[in-house]
Amino acid sequence: MQITPKNWHDFQHYKDRNPPWIRLHKTLLDNFEFQRLPVASRALAPMLWLLASDSLTGSIDADPQKLAFRLRMSEAELIEALKPLIDNGFFSADDDASGVLAERLRDAVPETEAETEAETETEAIQRQRQERAKRSQAVACPPDMNAGVWDDWLKLRKAKKAPVTETVVSSAMDEAKKAGMSFEDFLRVWCTRGSQGLQADWLKPQERTKPPSAPPAVRNDEAKRLLFGEQGEVIDA
Repeated sequence: MQITPKNWHDFQHYKDRNPPWIRLHKTLLDNFEFQRLPVASRALAPMLWLLASDSLTGSIDADPQKLAFRLRMSEAELIEALKPLIDNGFFSADDDASGVLAERLRDAVPETEAETEAETETEAIQRQRQERAKRSQAVACPPDMNAGVWDDWLKLRKAKKAPVTETVVSSAMDEAKKAGMSFEDFLRVWCTRGSQGLQADWLKPQERTKPPSAPPAVRNDEAKRLLFGEQGEVIDA
């Protein structure tokens, strides 16, 4: 893999001297394309120009491993600084150079600080979700609650991606008391509505009313009729 500085002959000074010299013109300071390069690329360019002076044609063996050793820098640092110089035309490369650099860049260049921060933030969000899920699973069904109603409410909360914590359950119980309802009846209405949240003042009058149960005397009379018949005789089962 070979690279050559752009307009190499313009850099030479006293061509017959040994060791050779290179020439830098102060117009480089006002070269917009050069000054917008990364700092590492601008620092690397003069070092590469010096290496190019070893050859009459200015050609440099740019094998990343060998070049990194000669410049006493890591291969990752070299590739990251060299690629912008080639991409912006300050060095021309043979056909294989760009592909090799791109491949080495993917393998050798470490993650940037921004990528690391993004991953750290993502991991933190995942941990928070896992902790919320654990807290949700830790809330047990109240002892006086119908298990089916409780399960339906948990499924609704899960579908809405809403947590089920002790605080949420306590708040729901308070709203049930405000509505003059049992917690179970309150959750029944909640599940019927299919909403993420429910407050007492959101309820309609008919939602607050529970169908009356039969008085105890009526239930006893019905049981006697089934057991003894209309005249009180025992029915043979």
